Amino acid sequence: MSKREQTGLSIINGHIGKRWVYENYKKSNPDMAEKYLQFISKNQSAQYIIWDDKKQKFTA
Repeated sequence: MSKREQTGLSIINGHIGKRWVYENYKKSNPDMAEKYLQFISKNQSAQYIIWDDKKQKFTA
């Protein structure tokens, strides 16, 4: 795991809502969980994160 991913994971674990979303994705769709982690890692200050179904990626 890269340093950026570790930072993203610490952000997720430090926020109850983001942690809940991430844990649910890990259970139901591990690929989405990985994309969520990557998005948080790159956009550390993002607050309202949504899934863009057309682009198949998260946006804020």
